[in-house]
Amino acid sequence: MMAKPSENRILDGRDVDLARAVSGDDGNDDAPMMLQPEVPAALTFNGHSHAVMMVSPHDLEDFMVGFALSEGIADDISQITLRDVRKTLQGYVIEADLHDDVFDRLADRQRTLEGRSGCGLCGVQSLEAVAMDKIGAVKPSNMTQDVVLRAIDALPEYQTRNREGGGLLHASAFVDGSGNIVLVREDIGRHNALDKVLGAVARQGIDPTGGFILMTSRCSYEIVTKTVQFGVGGLVTLSGPTLTAVNLARKAGLTMICRERRGLFRRFA
Repeated sequence: MMAKPSENRILDGRDVDLARAVSGDDGNDDAPMMLQPEVPAALTFNGHSHAVMMVSPHDLEDFMVGFALSEGIADDISQITLRDVRKTLQGYVIEADLHDDVFDRLADRQRTLEGRSGCGLCGVQSLEAVAMDKIGAVKPSNMTQDVVLRAIDALPEYQTRNREGGGLLHASAFVDGSGNIVLVREDIGRHNALDKVLGAVARQGIDPTGGFILMTSRCSYEIVTKTVQFGVGGLVTLSGPTLTAVNLARKAGLTMICRERRGLFRRFA
């Protein structure tokens, strides 16, 4: 028996694809399954195309601001002016202007290929642009066990898009020093989710000092570098870290706690 054609629905003002799935048990179930979109978004600064990233198409203003700050293109949100977010036949175009003092930095971080949702290096033109040996330093966050576990226990309640989409989306949360989740953003790409939450923190004028980032993903190098670049002193991930991520966190003074394969959490840095 063939599955029925997919149907398009609008749910809460968002574009969501509903696909009819055939059950693996008896083949007679006709249950709806929500498929999450993954679309290209072109990031344009001062009229110049900088990168094309594959993203989940929501919170794109937050994504643009967070990307600019976490990539070191801008130092402060005051140097970024959002202009427009346009939907096109091919995807989305996000337009922003940079202050003259930082516009020249674009050449150092130019991306000419599309950034896949699972990769933070796609399109960087040279190994020098990675600059993993030039990571800055942060003031470590004092994250006690009860504070970290409180945030982890609360996170699923905030993952609304993930529940709708069958568990495909990563979540990134900013958590205050008491373990309270301040805000959450979700995306198909882990580094996109982080950029979105950092952008939201900046746009809402939230002081990041004393808080930490909580990620549902593994801890790879770009999660560490983006967190440090933004000035957050703590990072918790619900999966293990890479060796590079641990070394970078130690070099930057970042407090980093990650879950091991055995389900236990370890303070790696």
